[in-house]
Amino acid sequence: MELAKAKVAIVGKGTLNTIHIALISVWTALILACALLIIYPVPGTNIWITLASPLFAGLTAPLLGPLGGTISGLIFGLAVPYVNPATGGLGALTFLAPTLGALISGLVLFNRWKEATLIFICEVAIWFAHPFAWYQFMPIVTWGYWLSLIFIIVPPIRRWIIVSIVSRDARRLPVALWCIAWLSRVGGDTITGNNIAVWVLGWTYDMYAFWAPMTLYYAIADFLTCLAAAVIGTSILLALKRSGIKTIAIDMFEPLWKTKRPK
Repeated sequence: MELAKAKVAIVGKGTLNTIHIALISVWTALILACALLIIYPVPGTNIWITLASPLFAGLTAPLLGPLGGTISGLIFGLAVPYVNPATGGLGALTFLAPTLGALISGLVLFNRWKEATLIFICEVAIWFAHPFAWYQFMPIVTWGYWLSLIFIIVPPIRRWIIVSIVSRDARRLPVALWCIAWLSRVGGDTITGNNIAVWVLGWTYDMYAFWAPMTLYYAIADFLTCLAAAVIGTSILLALKRSGIKTIAIDMFEPLWKTKRPK
């Protein structure tokens, strides 16, 4: 597909119609309900990861796109501390993490990779501008950031992810959704939360034991979170395809992919 046509087809429509507003509302309400179901803790803090995390990471971009996903992430982030206080450990800025997660993954899925790269670079720059980012073994906590960057800027990989999800190829969809979930979870949500933690909340040297030494724990937890997102997301997207329902964001993108590949 020609990039210009892709942008017009997905983002250039302008306004959200009634169906999309309803979809955003229903999806956000569902995710908020899932925030009551706790999965695992964030060591050293009072924060818990809930079932909302894999669902939001894997499905928000395909269902809502970059604009709708960002709106959903914003509403979810503002409301979730009241639904489950255990998810609001970042205080008044809790809303930023899911908002940026949805935005980054949505931009990449809909081929707005340049905008996603700019946002990602700003996030990484903010992190490394803090002295704590260079303390002892702290640089290793960013390993997941670089995997996210590969998904964003390497054309063959990015193209494979997009085409696999938009076409809903049953064989490739689980892996592609895992990648999109990783972008949302680590490349948007986690990096934003980490920036808030060190710059605003002061979770630095006294909290070191829960940062670099826990890297393997977070790696396994994030991998499994994205795996759950891939499994659940694949089932839902394939079911929607079989049902013939054409109201989600990737359905607006699909016809143009039938003849040409993205650049």
